[in-house]
Amino acid sequence: MTMLNTLDGTLAALREEEIRLLTDIGSTLADMGDAAQEDRQRLLDVAHDLRDMFFLVVIIGEFNAGKSSFINALLGDNLLPTGITPTTEAIELIHYGDMDRKPTMREDDIREWSHPNTGAPGVALVDTPGTGSIFAKHESTAKSFLHRSDLVIFVISAKRAFAETERTYLDLAKKYGKKIVLVVNQIDLLQPKEQVEVRRFIEQQASELLDMRPLMFMVSARESLNAKKDGAVVGDPGGIDAVRAHLRGVLNEAPPAQQKLLAQLDMANHLVNSAQTGIQRKADLVSTDTTKVKDVQRELEQQSLGLEGQLKAARAEVDKVFEGMRMRGMNFIDTNLSIRKVGRTPKREVLQAEFQEVVVGRALRDIADATNGYINAVVDSSRLYWRSVIERLNQLRELMEQEISGLDAGIYAEQREALQDAIRMAESELKTYSTGKIVTEMQDIFETNSAGFTTSVLASIGGLLLVLLAIAPVGGIFAGTFPLVLPAFIVGAPALLGGGYYAWRYYRGVVNDTKKDLHKRIDELQKSYHTSLDELTQKERSRLSQYGQQVLIPIYSRLEVLAQRYAAQNSALRAHLNQLQTLRDNIEKAK
Repeated sequence: MTMLNTLDGTLAALREEEIRLLTDIGSTLADMGDAAQEDRQRLLDVAHDLRDMFFLVVIIGEFNAGKSSFINALLGDNLLPTGITPTTEAIELIHYGDMDRKPTMREDDIREWSHPNTGAPGVALVDTPGTGSIFAKHESTAKSFLHRSDLVIFVISAKRAFAETERTYLDLAKKYGKKIVLVVNQIDLLQPKEQVEVRRFIEQQASELLDMRPLMFMVSARESLNAKKDGAVVGDPGGIDAVRAHLRGVLNEAPPAQQKLLAQLDMANHLVNSAQTGIQRKADLVSTDTTKVKDVQRELEQQSLGLEGQLKAARAEVDKVFEGMRMRGMNFIDTNLSIRKVGRTPKREVLQAEFQEVVVGRALRDIADATNGYINAVVDSSRLYWRSVIERLNQLRELMEQEISGLDAGIYAEQREALQDAIRMAESELKTYSTGKIVTEMQDIFETNSAGFTTSVLASIGGLLLVLLAIAPVGGIFAGTFPLVLPAFIVGAPALLGGGYYAWRYYRGVVNDTKKDLHKRIDELQKSYHTSLDELTQKERSRLSQYGQQVLIPIYSRLEVLAQRYAAQNSALRAHLNQLQTLRDNIEKAK
């Protein structure tokens, strides 16, 4: 006999609405990873039980705590087998009905009995295998049924009060939002003073360890059954009548069907709240991850801007050196290659050595100092930066590893792998700065450019020197004659036609051309330095940008997807909480 036919139209409709809602919540949990699948199955189990509609009073406790004896005492009948070994292997369900001492094994492996003393029509007592049993199957069977209860009676042995498994099951029942009653059985084994001590101990443990203050009864199922067997029952031997009275009071508060609907709403409400807490924890972690990644991205931008400032400073320093070089070069030409020194012009080797030392050599040293300073600054700052990137990403990875035990590992597997790749790439970048490769490459470029500059300028100066050497034997350009056959003169000034005036004009033209050529060579060298520094800076920018675009932004994008997913799940769970509350209001108002 079930309660299905006893429901009126309103409760029947509300039951169907609750079944649909529990199923919908289960569908929402199905999208929340493996961790939520067990809760989803619990909701489906409860929805299935609503079809049968028994108000399930589930008895849980350690094996040999006397659960079966306690149920027999409640029934006032030795219906269930008892013994000193774990006798209850399957779920025993005693529903309200005519006496039937031959149980029926259902398809779901529940052994079903019928008895008229379950408490009220539609009420079923459920005996579960003992917790803490040596048989793992017993433990699993008991735990798998706890969420289906509408009221939990936890039976504790007075001789083994509050074992670890008992704390675990009580905490689980609390998590499911179940109403809990504690029954301390076998008090006949204790002296009155010991009974008081045991009661105080259990109350203290429940309060301190589980933050629970459930109603507690001290009973002796054996005494109650013995008194019943003897036939002369005076008072309340064994304390079982107090438990029966409490159950009658609970069942009289509202129809069992209504209470069952409300009890399972409590169950669903607790599971949804638990899921919402888990989702919020994930969302908070993602938010922390996103903040860290954005910090790194901002630092990439700051690092790039920092390079720009360093580049401007380095170029200004280089330009200052080149400007000094121009002035010294012009002064060198005016001083050492003046027409007034015709006849006293130093030897070409001496002049070239002096130019190399005074004009070129000093400038190249100054430029080397300026450029190497910039290169070293870039290398040092980049080295420090990549180390900070590695440190931050490692912190992020450690944070995820700390939280992964409480989160869906599957969701974060790809994210952790992306972080590993990001760290490996950052470490690879760091190694390029540690080898000194960048400094060496830049020095090679500058040395090559400088050597070409020196060679070309000295060739130009040499041409002007040949002109002076060609004029010198004449005894002065104002003598009015000029030997056209002098080999050096032919090489230095092939277009010069006799006469001092023409010689002077040609000389001035050669000087101006030499100065222009020096300016040109310095411009080219200056440009080459600018180009090299620009390329170095651009290369650094590209490395930073590429790392950000190819590594960090994808990480951030995946985090954004997760954040959106969690937001959607949170929204769905909030909607379910509202639906649960609305349904609760309607059930409470139903008559």
